[in-house]
Amino acid sequence: MALGFISARPASVPAADLSALSDEQLLARFFQKHEDAAFEAIVKRHGPVVYGVCRRILSDSNDAEDAFQATFLVLVRKGASLRQPGRLSAWLYGVANRTARKFRLQASLRTRSEQKAGERPLPVSVGEMTYDELRTILDEEIAALPEKYALPLVLCYLEGKTNAQAAAQLGWPEGSMSRRLARGRELLRSRLTRRGLAITAALIVAVFTKSAPACVPGSLAAATVQAGHLVIRGARVQDVLSYRAAKVVAEILTTMSTTSRTISAALLAAASILLVLTTAIWQFGGVAFGANLFDFSSDDWFNGKTGTISLSSPLVDAQGVAVGCGSASDQTVLASHGTTPPTAPTATLPLPAAAPALHSTTP
Repeated sequence: MALGFISARPASVPAADLSALSDEQLLARFFQKHEDAAFEAIVKRHGPVVYGVCRRILSDSNDAEDAFQATFLVLVRKGASLRQPGRLSAWLYGVANRTARKFRLQASLRTRSEQKAGERPLPVSVGEMTYDELRTILDEEIAALPEKYALPLVLCYLEGKTNAQAAAQLGWPEGSMSRRLARGRELLRSRLTRRGLAITAALIVAVFTKSAPACVPGSLAAATVQAGHLVIRGARVQDVLSYRAAKVVAEILTTMSTTSRTISAALLAAASILLVLTTAIWQFGGVAFGANLFDFSSDDWFNGKTGTISLSSPLVDAQGVAVGCGSASDQTVLASHGTTPPTAPTATLPLPAAAPALHSTTP
C-alpha cells in the first residue's frame, strides 16, 4: 500500500511559517529539534520535483507514491550527514531517480509480460517520442552529470527558479550560474547524442518548459511527513512504509554506505602511500647527505666503517642550531643546502669507546 501503515496527521506548526528558511536551516531544525513543520516544509518545497521524477519513471501510481515516500525516508536516515545541505535539491533529485528505477526493476521482475514491456527498445528518433518519454531520459542523464552542472538544471528548469534565485541559494555569482547552466545543457545534449538521440539545446529547454510541476496528492504528502516524524524518533522504516518501499530504502542506504567506505578507503590508501614515499625520501636522502657531509665513501658508509673526522666549523651556531661540519669541501655541501656555517677553530670529533680508531698514535 502506497501510504504504508500510518495515518495522516497535521503538523503542530504550519509549514508556511518556515517557507522563507533555507534548506540548510530547515534540515538543522528537523534533525536537531525534531520539528515536524521543518520536514513538512522540505516535502512541500521539493515534493513536486521528486514526485514528477517518480511518475515519469513509474507508470503505476502506487509504485510512484511508494518511491516518493522512500526518497524522503532516505533523507530522514541520511540527511543529518549531508556534507552540503544547501544542495539538497540535486541530492533529492538523484535519490528519487535511483529509488524509482529500483521500483521499476522490481515491477519488471513480477511477471514475464511486464519484463518484456520494460525492455522494449527506445524509439529510433526524437520525433517518435512523447514528452514524458523524453523527460524520463533527461532525468536519467541529468542525474549522471557532475553536480556543478546538474544543480543549475534542477533549480532553474525543474523547480522554476530564476538564475538570480538559484545563484543566491547556492552562493554563486549570477554570471557563474548562467555559464554552468549553458555548459550543463551542452553536456546533456552530448550525452543524448551518444544514446543516438539528436536533440538541440533549445529543444531540451522546451521539454522542461512544457512539463508542469507534478502536484503531490495532499494525503501522500501528509503521510510522508508523518512517516518522517516517526522514524526520526526511533521507529523502524519497515513499520511505517510498505514492505517493498522499506526494502528499497534499505538498498539505497546500503549503497550509500558502501560508496562512502570505498571513498574513505581510497583516501586512506593514498595517504599511506604518501607517508611511505615521504619517509623513504627523508630516510635515504638524509643518509646520503650525512655520508657526503662526513666525507665517507658510499662503500664505507654502508659497510659500517668509521674514522676520525676533522671539523673546521662547530656543530651548532651561536643560537644552538645545527649547521653541519667538515672541511672546505664539506662547506660546499652545506652551502648547496642554503647554510653558511660560521668559522671556528679546528676541532676533532672523538670516536666512541666501543669503536676502534682507524688512525692511532703511539704514546
